[in-house]
Amino acid sequence: MIFQFLVALERCFEMQEGQSVYIERFGDVSVIGKEDAIQIESKYYKRDLSDLDENVWNSISNWTDSSFSLEEFSSLVLLTTQKVGKRSKWNGWNEKSLSERKTVLDEIRRKRSKSEKIAKIFEKVFSPDNSSRLEDIAKKLTLDYLPIDNVSYYNKLRDVHGSHLPKIQRERYINALYGYIINPHAIENNWEIGYDAFSKEKMELSKKLQENTTLFPEKIKLKDIDTKKYTESPFVQKIKDIEYDEVLPDAVSDYVHTAQMLMQEIKISPTIKKSYDEYESNLEYNYKTKYRKASRNCGEHEIINKSKDFYDDITSSNDGTFHTYNYIPPYFHNGVMHILAEDNPEVVWKLNKKDNE
Repeated sequence: MIFQFLVALERCFEMQEGQSVYIERFGDVSVIGKEDAIQIESKYYKRDLSDLDENVWNSISNWTDSSFSLEEFSSLVLLTTQKVGKRSKWNGWNEKSLSERKTVLDEIRRKRSKSEKIAKIFEKVFSPDNSSRLEDIAKKLTLDYLPIDNVSYYNKLRDVHGSHLPKIQRERYINALYGYIINPHAIENNWEIGYDAFSKEKMELSKKLQENTTLFPEKIKLKDIDTKKYTESPFVQKIKDIEYDEVLPDAVSDYVHTAQMLMQEIKISPTIKKSYDEYESNLEYNYKTKYRKASRNCGEHEIINKSKDFYDDITSSNDGTFHTYNYIPPYFHNGVMHILAEDNPEVVWKLNKKDNE
C-alpha cells in the first residue's frame, strides 16, 4: 500500500489544471480530466516479471470486468518494480504493434500453468465474450518498470518536489502531503484529489514551512580572545598532539563563539536544546565512523600527516542541521566538534595506526 500511495502522490504533483487523481476508485490510481485518462495498477514486488505473473493477469482480468469503465481510459499502465525477465514474452511489449501484442497474449495463453488461479483468470480473460475488450486492453496497456524501493521513492519525491524549501523542511512537506491524500476526508470524497485543492494545499503548506524556517542566530562578535587562556584545555591539547598549531587560533575562536552562542541563544528553549542534543549526538556518531575509516588507512610513519588530513576533513564538512534552522554556519559546526573534544576523552584527532603495521 505504501508504494501505491507514493505513486498517487507523485501523480498529484504531476497533475495539470482540470485533472483529478483517484485512489481505489477505478483501481489503484487513476488520473482523469482533459482528454487523456490514465488507469494505473501499482505493484511492489522484487521477483522478475514472468509470462504467467499474477500481477499482470490480475490487472488484465480486472479490466475485462464489465464494471470497469474501459472506454473512459486512453491508457492502462502496470507500474511495477518487477523487471521483465529476459526470456519473458512481455519483453518489448510497449514497442509492439497491436497485432504483435495479440500474438504475445495468445502465445502466453497456450502455456500450461500449475496455478489454478491463473487457469481461472485465463478462462475469464480469453472468453469469447471478452474478445473485443481484451483487444482494447492490449491496445492501451503499457508496462512501466520502476526500479526503486519505497524508501528511495519517498526520498526522490521529497528532494524533487520539496526542492523549493530549505532541506530541514522538505520531509515535513512530503509527510504532510502524503497524509493529505490518505486522510479520511479524501476517502469520503470518493478518494478524489483535485488539482485546485491539491495546489492550494501545496501553496499554503509551503508558505507555512517557509515562515517557520528560522535563520541561525547572528554570530556573537567577540574581540581579543586570549588563545593562551586555553592552552591546557583538552581540545587544544588534542590539536597539539597532531602538531597542528597553525589551526589553533581558528579552533579557539570557534570554540569560544559556539560556547557563548549555546549559553545565550540555543539552550534558552527546551525544544531547541533537545534538537541541539540530537545534532551534537549525530556529529559525534559521524566523527566516530570517519575516525575508524581514517585509522584503517593510516600507517605508523604517516600518523601526523594523516591526522591533520582527518582534522581538515571533519572541520571542512558541515553536514546536518537542527530545530528549524535552515543553515548551520561552519564556525558553529566546528565549535561543537571542539566542545566534544573538550568533554569526551574518546574524541581525538590523532589517528590509530592500522592493525597490520
